[in-house]
Parts: sequence; structure tokens; C-alpha cells
Amino acid sequence: MNKDMELDEYIKTKQYKLVNSVLLWKDGKVIVERYYNGYTKDSRNVIRSVSKSILSIVTGICLDKGLIKGLDEPLCRYLEDFNQGIHPYHRGITLRNLLTMTSGIYWVGGVHYHCPQLTVLRKSPNWVEHISETDMVQVPGSKFNYSEFDVILLTAVLEKVVGGDIFSFINDNLYKPLNIKSGLWWRSSCGIAYSCAEAGEGNGGDKERPSNLTAREMLSLGQLFLQGGVYEDKQIVSSKYINEAISPSKCNPNYGYLWWLGKDFYGCRGYGGQNITVVPNEKEIYVIQATPTARGKEYDDIIQFLRKS
Repeated sequence: MNKDMELDEYIKTKQYKLVNSVLLWKDGKVIVERYYNGYTKDSRNVIRSVSKSILSIVTGICLDKGLIKGLDEPLCRYLEDFNQGIHPYHRGITLRNLLTMTSGIYWVGGVHYHCPQLTVLRKSPNWVEHISETDMVQVPGSKFNYSEFDVILLTAVLEKVVGGDIFSFINDNLYKPLNIKSGLWWRSSCGIAYSCAEAGEGNGGDKERPSNLTAREMLSLGQLFLQGGVYEDKQIVSSKYINEAISPSKCNPNYGYLWWLGKDFYGCRGYGGQNITVVPNEKEIYVIQATPTARGKEYDDIIQFLRKS
């Protein structure tokens, strides 16, 4: 039985009815590429928080272009709401803190992707101001807390340094070079792009969501990192930044710059089973796409199965 058939049987046995795509790339070629539920290689699937890792890549590109001088620059240098003396810790928050989820701003994620703090935020006419008025609970850089607020603030900084819509910058400097096609990112009422927006938040619901990529497009993001920032012989982001992004942060050995880290792998994770996993020593990249539900199911065992088979 070949790998494709073995995977089909495994998916069937585990009753993973929400898995839409599974892809394994090794040593420069696709070894396994299976689609379910009517999906094909051209089908697009939401990627949820994989988009956080995309923002990390964009931060590296901005550093390479000199739009950001360094990751230890204070947030208040870019966002005036954090330069008002509302809290003594505000001026200590750095861009590195946002990338490593260590801002110290109060955040509780909620249950099953339903977060009261985000619900309140969406009603605010000014998201950055709202976050600046949220309590600080730790000294910046002292504790990891997986926070949407940190990513929203990073997005606001990136839009400031690129001088406009962050999606246009991503499209020109990352998506097009990687042959990725994507719709416009959802924007808040106050104008901030929010790549992890839930379905139905905008006027067009899921049709507005930015996080709709094919399995092959997700693969290209993994290839970019595995190849030291090079894609099709073009340096997209510096290898220096990539090495930092996939190095453990001080507060969490399993997290870098919006990239998850494991014993012998690194990758991107999105709610409901979206997954890009890079195993550098084996020159392997795994991609999983699934339909997210309130349960927030993950399918890491599929990767373990493929690695053993």
C-alpha cells in the first residue's frame, strides 16, 4: 500500500471528516498530496492564525528594507497612544515583545475561539486606543501570553511603517514573489487590518477573509523558511531574520517570532487544524488544512503517522 492509500485509510479510521487537504513535500518534491470533501489543489481553505506567522515574515522584510530600525525599538515610538503615560510599563513594550507575545498587556483568550475581549474591542472606534487603556499585568518581556492584542498592535505598527494598507505591502513583497493569490484582508471600522477575523465580521462574511490559501500556497511559506528566505532564486526575507524567528524566545522555548517550535521542527498553526510544519534536518514540509469548528480540533497525529510510515 502506497503512502496516499495509507493516509486515506488513516483519515477514514480516525473519522477525520473535517480534514480537507494533506500535503507532504520532501527533498524538493511533493510525496503526498491528498484532498477530501471535494477539495482540490486549487481549493482555498481558511488558515486562521497561520496569518500571524505571515506577519512575522513581513516584519522581517520591513527590517531588511530599513523601514524598522530594530526589534528593540519601543512601541511608543510608532503608536502615540502608548506614549501618553497611561501606564508606566507602556514605554517598555518593544516590537520584539509583540513578536514573542510578551507585551504584558492583560489578555484572556476565551473558549473555543470566542473571546469576550475581542467582542468588546470590535465595538471600539479606535482599537489601538482601546488596547492602550487595557491593564498591564506583567513587565514587558517577562511572560508569554498568546494574545491577539499583541498581533493587532504589530499590524498597526507595520501599517504605519509601510505608509498604508499592510495587505498591499504583503501582496507586493511576499505573496506575488511566492505566487500566492489572496483576497483583500478584512479591516476594522477604524481601519486596522485584522487577518484572524472570524467569519461574518465584515459585510461580506467569509468572502472578505484574507486567510484563504491553497495547500500549495501554504507549502511555499514553509519552503521560504526552509530555504533561508530564498524562493525561486530570489531572496524574499533575510536568512538572519529567519534564524531569529525560529529561535526560542526567552519566555517560551516553544515559540519564536510568531512561529511555533518543537524538538526537531518549526511551523505555523491556525485554529481548527491549519498547519505548516517544517522538519529542516529531513528537508520535509507538511501541510494540513481543515474546516474549523467550535471544538478547535488539531491533527498533529497525521504528521506523526506520515513520518513513521
